Amino acid sequence: MSSEVYREAVDPEATNNPHSYALQMTGRGHRVLEVGCSVGHVTEHLVAAGNSVVGVEIDPEAAAAAERFAERVHVLDLDVTPVSQVEHDRFDVIILGDVLEHLRDPDAALADVLTLLAPGGRVIVSVPNVAHIDVRLMLLEGRWEYQGTGLLDATHLRWFTKTSLRSMLARAGLVARRLERVRIGRYGSDIEFEADRPWIDALGFIEADPEAYTFQFVVEAVEAGSADSADSADGADETAGAEVVDALADDREVAWPSLDHAAEAAELRARVEELEAHNAALQTNLAAWEGSTLARLSRPVRAIWAGVRGGRRPRP
Repeated sequence: MSSEVYREAVDPEATNNPHSYALQMTGRGHRVLEVGCSVGHVTEHLVAAGNSVVGVEIDPEAAAAAERFAERVHVLDLDVTPVSQVEHDRFDVIILGDVLEHLRDPDAALADVLTLLAPGGRVIVSVPNVAHIDVRLMLLEGRWEYQGTGLLDATHLRWFTKTSLRSMLARAGLVARRLERVRIGRYGSDIEFEADRPWIDALGFIEADPEAYTFQFVVEAVEAGSADSADSADGADETAGAEVVDALADDREVAWPSLDHAAEAAELRARVEELEAHNAALQTNLAAWEGSTLARLSRPVRAIWAGVRGGRRPRP
């Protein structure tokens, strides 16, 4: 598939956008390796921010277009040729924007490009979230259908969630110090399924997951155990000294709702039985009252009172 299909306008100030997040994380005045640079639609803005960029791209035509902005662009299939075989510079920032999900062995590719990372450097990774609510709803229909682009791009070979992204970074010796999410609501992707199906029970379960509407994860990662930097995106080298806090760590348990309808039905039956017993007790008490001497003697008085309340004159 030509990389031209991934071309899109880039607004560095946009919100909820993977390209603008990557640009903000990169900052200004850095030496950047952009893996998967496509036609250079992000490269152009990296260079405009004062960065020098070397690109890597699988599509020769897209690489030629990106060369307008980059110092050089290597045409490589990362599943065949490691970047380190053709590039030997060191980089302050390495960007892998929507790349790793297309590879047979993303761990190997990530490990390889890290050999080109300068001391104190940063890695920016964006991957789609396969646990997005639309994918889950499609699976409830028993379907898995690929698309031209998007979450189920036909060229995706690997799938990521927040947890598996964290695990991959950990295997590479990295920890995410910043996390941004691109969010898209239910039915907001290009995935097709019957939106009017009775999903009520399933929706409650899926939406309990705080990542249910996350379409993409964008992370800035550094070597695990390294000290955090005061503001590396703006080129500052001051070190705060504190160990990096893992932005991908789960700090709360998900309160998954129960889908056990048998338990719910048993609870309702118990409540009905309780109400029926209470009603039977009231009926017994009422019958006892009606048969009592007090009830018999007070019946005329109660009849008069009922007539007064009803606006009727009591019978003589």
